[in-house]
Amino acid sequence: MIADTFVIGVDYGTDSVRSVIVDSSNGNEISSSVFYYPRWRDGLYCIPSANQFRQHPLDYVEGLEVTIKDCLQKAGGSVAQHIKAISVDTTGSTPVAVDKTGTPLSLLPGFEITRMPCLYCGRTTPQQMKRQR
Repeated sequence: MIADTFVIGVDYGTDSVRSVIVDSSNGNEISSSVFYYPRWRDGLYCIPSANQFRQHPLDYVEGLEVTIKDCLQKAGGSVAQHIKAISVDTTGSTPVAVDKTGTPLSLLPGFEITRMPCLYCGRTTPQQMKRQR
């Protein structure tokens, strides 16, 4: 391994995004940061009674920006100059419809709610879950 090489890992979850900077020569964690999605935390765009859970794409974008900047600030020194790769992971799939420039449709006028990323929650009702136990 080359000395002074670092990588960034980003993990998107249901309620937060986590980023970490790792020394690629030995696997040691240099810094980490967590950003809890504010719109998700506040229950916006969700209708639990209809089993409908939407996430706002700005939570993803803001979380990426905040956690990486925080990791770089915590790492200090010249770490940023030696970042060689970034890897992104998700625990599931939340497709986001975008226009030809990559802008999420839900950030464009007229699509605010209808093109919000939806989490898959199954079609099993609470009553069906009780019967399955």
